[in-house]
Amino acid sequence: MKISATLVAFGALLGAVGLAWPVAAASYTPRYAGMTQSSVTNCPAIAWRIGQSPDGALHGMMWYYDMSGMSAVSGKENGGHFHLTLKSVMGNGPVGTVEGQIGKGATLTGDGCANATFKPVVLNTYGGTG
Repeated sequence: MKISATLVAFGALLGAVGLAWPVAAASYTPRYAGMTQSSVTNCPAIAWRIGQSPDGALHGMMWYYDMSGMSAVSGKENGGHFHLTLKSVMGNGPVGTVEGQIGKGATLTGDGCANATFKPVVLNTYGGTG
């Protein structure tokens, strides 16, 4: 079962990322999560989960909803504006950059299916939306 093997690999990677996360990121707070459709025809939706450190640094993951790839996300938020960089870490993960403003949306520009416009969902507690 290729899907089951992919889900197991995805879970293992998330666990490995959690164990390898820098000590500085231990104080990060989950902030944004969601999913949007790629603006490229016949491409899967893109999902994300991003947290923020007290210094404004953003850390997280973005992945294609069909589980074809996952990417590490890093960046900085300053005065409500943010810039993120996506680097593929598994399969064919989204590669590109996100520019946006909190509460006003953002644009992902990148390779292939990694193109979309979205509005982040703000998390007020881990797993809860506000």
